[in-house]
Amino acid sequence: MTAVNIPRLRVKPKKVKPLAKCAVEMSSLAACWATTSVDDRRCAESAKRLVTCIQKAKTPRAEKSDVNFHLARLGRQVLGK
Repeated sequence: MTAVNIPRLRVKPKKVKPLAKCAVEMSSLAACWATTSVDDRRCAESAKRLVTCIQKAKTPRAEKSDVNFHLARLGRQVLGK
């Protein structure tokens, strides 16, 4: 019996680029540091906003798709594996 090379059925998920979280707060803090020194008290408000933004920011969990599982099951039935 010879082995037949049967292609596997697969779906590639879309690649989603993550959004830059807290970028505005980070740039305002960097701008404040550029105009003054790093230890200046005038940048404290920008630093507090950045810290609260980072604490609130959550990374969304990507939901796992089960389409490849079902394609593999159907492939076995259709192709006779």
